[in-house]
Amino acid sequence: MTTTSMDRRSLLEGALLLLGVTATAGFTPEAFAKAASARPSLGAPEFALLSAVADTIIPKTETPGAVDAKVPAKFDALLVNWAAPKRRTELVGALTAIDRVARDKEGQPFAALSPEKRKELLIAHDAASLKPVPRAEKLTGMRAMMAGPSVADPAYAKLKELIVVLYYYSEEALTTELTYEHSPGDWTPSVKVTPETRATGGLGMF
Repeated sequence: MTTTSMDRRSLLEGALLLLGVTATAGFTPEAFAKAASARPSLGAPEFALLSAVADTIIPKTETPGAVDAKVPAKFDALLVNWAAPKRRTELVGALTAIDRVARDKEGQPFAALSPEKRKELLIAHDAASLKPVPRAEKLTGMRAMMAGPSVADPAYAKLKELIVVLYYYSEEALTTELTYEHSPGDWTPSVKVTPETRATGGLGMF
């Protein structure tokens, strides 16, 4: 994904490269069901920050955005039902880092900024956080396959990954941006791709 644009197609393509085979690790239909109804985890200021970040990454355009798909609530619920204590600390820390940048540069919380200013700050933060870096340890076998790219800020990478995955697994995305087939039909070996082509979505999309 380029850092000068957050359009839907480049976001999805870039996310697939970032997520690799790790995107669905630990996710099941039951986990997403819990995410829809679990008790709140974050306080009001933190939830507002999460909502602002999610809305900036996937804003509402001609199709629903992350907030429309209730991504913040599902993310918050995963902090209770899915994330280990260390992972929860990392994710909350990644959110806090974004807010700290906004306060340092603009003198305001990230959630209080205009959509345009949020996008400007997050694009720069995204570029710095997802910059490829040498891996500190040598991985082999399954660990190497599941690790994904090595980036400057793995916590931010996981934060963005979860926001993107939760959105593209939502009913809103599957019915407006992706093509969902519960029972796939015949295999088509060659499909002409146009700007209007919608990727196939579902639990097996990765």
